[in-house]
Amino acid sequence: MSTLAPEARRTPDGVDWELFAQRHWDRRPVRLRARPPFGLEAVHPLNVVSCAPFRAGTRFWVMPDVRFLLGDGWLRAPGTLLPDTADPTLDDYLDRLEAEVPGQGYLLTVRQPLLLDHALWSAVRDTVSGLWRHVGWPNLPLTAEVLTGDRFVQHAGAVEAPTHAALTWVLRGRMDVTLWDERGGPPPADIAEPDRYVPGARGLSAGAGELLYWPGGRRHVDTYRERCVALRLRIPVDRGLPFTALRDLLADLVHAGRDRDETVPYFPFGSGTGIGDPGGVLPRLTALGDELRGAVESERLRRTLRVRWAALRSAAGLEPIPVPRDGVSITRDTRFRRTGEIVRMADGPAHEVWAVDGNVFTLPGAAGDRVYAALGDGAETGADDVCRALAAGDDDSNDPTVLALLDRLYRLRGIDLVEEGTR
Repeated sequence: MSTLAPEARRTPDGVDWELFAQRHWDRRPVRLRARPPFGLEAVHPLNVVSCAPFRAGTRFWVMPDVRFLLGDGWLRAPGTLLPDTADPTLDDYLDRLEAEVPGQGYLLTVRQPLLLDHALWSAVRDTVSGLWRHVGWPNLPLTAEVLTGDRFVQHAGAVEAPTHAALTWVLRGRMDVTLWDERGGPPPADIAEPDRYVPGARGLSAGAGELLYWPGGRRHVDTYRERCVALRLRIPVDRGLPFTALRDLLADLVHAGRDRDETVPYFPFGSGTGIGDPGGVLPRLTALGDELRGAVESERLRRTLRVRWAALRSAAGLEPIPVPRDGVSITRDTRFRRTGEIVRMADGPAHEVWAVDGNVFTLPGAAGDRVYAALGDGAETGADDVCRALAAGDDDSNDPTVLALLDRLYRLRGIDLVEEGTR
């Protein structure tokens, strides 16, 4: 088992991300002392809300995604084995689970639950932003998982392609992880301690208040001890993943250029449809290639990538994002503070993109600098100040535009009203 890293001993309440980036990022697995982004008390309410739609059975292509593994199988309809509002606390749920499935190990995985709770989402975003400032911002979304396991060995990481690095905060109990390089190959699925059988395997163990990290290219087996709860972020690092994302984006652009014709593109057959005939296969494939080339060279692709990057950067890679909050009545007398980061990016010669918490909108470039400066940097300011900055005088003609912008920033949590505080 590894020993605690020196920087973790020096900063027991947090992680020195700069030193972490220098010593560990993309280099070697490590265990650190680290305060998790949120506490154990937040897990049960989040799990209850996430699991509610799954009590009737598995749902596909929705987020959050919930999976319940019991013994050696994945239950497609876990029903009452999932947490419910009738369970007042996490311990009440785990006590009930122990009574219903005595002696059996289990693992509840809730994937991408943070979109349901902005406070938790923003706490995780703020935590990982400290790392991204030293290693670079992710260009693909992360996967967040809340894991609740008891006497369970999870082999999924041994058979899946190791395309992601991982940060795992243990909130309760203990987790043991065995890691080995991709080239070592997976161990047999029935081996509980693969480090004894896989050359070069390395074991890491963490308890509550500790963080496990491993780079990409590592296969892994997780062992959950009694009533273990953890938060894991899976970080895409494989070089092939951006190309896959770009391929899908190009396919969408070509599809949109065909007015989203949903018919299956069968090639014609019969007289005059030979491979080289005007109505044959080769001209049709050539036309498709021309459409693809046009999409690659288009300004539409470049703009889509700019907007996509601004959104992902403002979310620190945490997608999907929470829904905006309800708007409020904002007048020239409204006082507020800027509380959220605003990512700005040029969008052609006359406009710029603003991104807040993963949401993107466009402003005229000439007004962007004046409005941004008037919003301040956390100090109390007023809607009247922004109106005057945009009008560059006492002209009230821009009031509706400014107030609509402030309402949008409020709904996206870029500003908070002074009398309300953060919600």
